[in-house]
Amino acid sequence: MPLYSIKKIDSSTTLAIWKIEEDFDSLLSSVTLNSKSMERLEVFSSDKRKLEFLATRNLFTELGLSDSDVTYRDDGAPIIKDGYISISHTSEFVAVIISGKRVGVDIERKRQQLFRIANKFINDNEKSKFDVKSLEILSVIWNSKEAMFKLCSRQGIDFRQNMNVTGIDFETKDVVSELIFDDKMIQVKGKLDIFGNHTLVYLMKG
Repeated sequence: MPLYSIKKIDSSTTLAIWKIEEDFDSLLSSVTLNSKSMERLEVFSSDKRKLEFLATRNLFTELGLSDSDVTYRDDGAPIIKDGYISISHTSEFVAVIISGKRVGVDIERKRQQLFRIANKFINDNEKSKFDVKSLEILSVIWNSKEAMFKLCSRQGIDFRQNMNVTGIDFETKDVVSELIFDDKMIQVKGKLDIFGNHTLVYLMKG
């Protein structure tokens, strides 16, 4: 069972990461799916997406959740009854975080393509503050903005105007960011992690 890590962040927050190494049948046999989840699983045409879906359900179990405890809004965002949940996945890993606070997590493989789209998510403040020619820094900024997007759960967000990463510390692993709407600033804080060719950021409000 490749549970990569599980970490209690505070009294109401836990982050779990799964490394996908099993085949479809192994992952399926270790979880109990409700009828809606079985229908969703059958709709996926991609084998990769099916494995991610099942690995996520395995993480639900590790976090003390049943498949039926997690539902989805119309926009696809996951919901739990008591608290908040955020999910992210790559080709190798799945991350799930649950909390009593608004929370967002993003895990990504470092990829050169970020340089090509940097102008779509990096603002002038970040250009002046960080070495945006570094793939590692660019990846953490992208992680942070994806995590903020999930955390605030709003439509029509501009990654450059409404989001600002103000602090990245690779020694303490601290990340500090801002959500900016109608001249109102909401600070969100969290941590980064780097393992292999992947970066992860989780952020929390309050």
